Amino acid sequence: MPFSLDSFYETNRRILIWLILVGLLWLLRDFFGLIFITFVLAFIAIPLIRLSQNKLKLPYRLSLTLVYIFFLVGLGSFFHYVTPSVIGEASRFMNNLSEVQSRLLELKQDIGSKYPGVERSLHGYIRSILDEETQKVIDRELNLFKQTINLPEVDQSEDEKDEKNSSITEATQEKLKKYYDKEAELLIDSLMTKQMNKVREQLPKLINHLYQATGTMLLALLFSFLILFDSVRLGDLMKSLHDSRLRDFYQETAQPVVRFAYVVGRAIQAQAMIACVNTFLTLIGLIFLGIPSVALLSLIVFVCSFIPVLGVFISTTPMVLIALNTGGLTLAIAIVVMITVIHIIEAYGLNPLIYGKHFKLNPVLVLIILLVAYHSFGLWGMILGVPVTYYFIHDVFGVPLWDERRLEPLNTALEASASE
Repeated sequence: MPFSLDSFYETNRRILIWLILVGLLWLLRDFFGLIFITFVLAFIAIPLIRLSQNKLKLPYRLSLTLVYIFFLVGLGSFFHYVTPSVIGEASRFMNNLSEVQSRLLELKQDIGSKYPGVERSLHGYIRSILDEETQKVIDRELNLFKQTINLPEVDQSEDEKDEKNSSITEATQEKLKKYYDKEAELLIDSLMTKQMNKVREQLPKLINHLYQATGTMLLALLFSFLILFDSVRLGDLMKSLHDSRLRDFYQETAQPVVRFAYVVGRAIQAQAMIACVNTFLTLIGLIFLGIPSVALLSLIVFVCSFIPVLGVFISTTPMVLIALNTGGLTLAIAIVVMITVIHIIEAYGLNPLIYGKHFKLNPVLVLIILLVAYHSFGLWGMILGVPVTYYFIHDVFGVPLWDERRLEPLNTALEASASE
């Protein structure tokens, strides 16, 4: 029997259509960020538009315009107030760098006096962070310093013995203390220099990412506004595909794409709840520790809570800088401990419980999904891991079958916007 392209297509139609769709998504992978933010903004805007229509009795397009003016004002205010604050705190930190090093040395001496055994371990840890060349430079300077103070060769274990049983004279012990203080000074100075060099190297990249993020956000605002503004004609255009040569493609993919969009929307709602709780816990911690600029820092935490993984570091940086500039290293360490505890609660408590409630998934399963998705796909795995898994479980594998009633809020919103 001769090969027939039509027969081959009919036999493998579903597989071919989904392969084409996956291929198109792969080609558009560089635009995932823009597409995702556009969808998120549109999903957030729809209930706000409906609220404006119901409460203020405004026309659809006027409500849409007011909502997006609110978005622009919020975005502009965030950059206007947050960016100068972070830059100012970073400048103060750079100007007070010598003071920070002095505080680190004081903290080291305090730890060394209370816990003598920790000092050598701390020095060894700092050495393990530094590169070989830096360690050689430190050793050369220490040898010169040892000759300057005439420190004799001493067994390292002997300086840890009890003072009564030690064969080391009091003068030698004093020289040993000076030697270890000098070693700590050199190690801390080298560590700070290394970290600051890393910051200087990464700063241009960070600024570039910020510019790109700002541009992406503005484009997403424009695209989502235009999509919602002309939603009726766009909806009619999509429906017209049913009678075109792309009929098979439309019939096969339209409903699954709508359902997947609904699932992602549920994920956004879950993340918004997590962001609110995360911000509230951080606000309580900041007030308890007496950190200034609480409102500004809480706003940064709320916005950055929508950025998985990276958002933690972005929101923590200004808090640590303010803590260093106002209360010193001890307060900065307290901030890091507070953030660590909050994000442990978020990762192992809030995420499984809230995502599990929204998606009717077991919290343990949600935690496993988040861990596997992050290690497998990074940032996008954290964002889309749970909704994609939920979609495959309920829609692809049919365990259980999709409940069409879940789509009623979305269908109602689309029908209302189309009737305007």
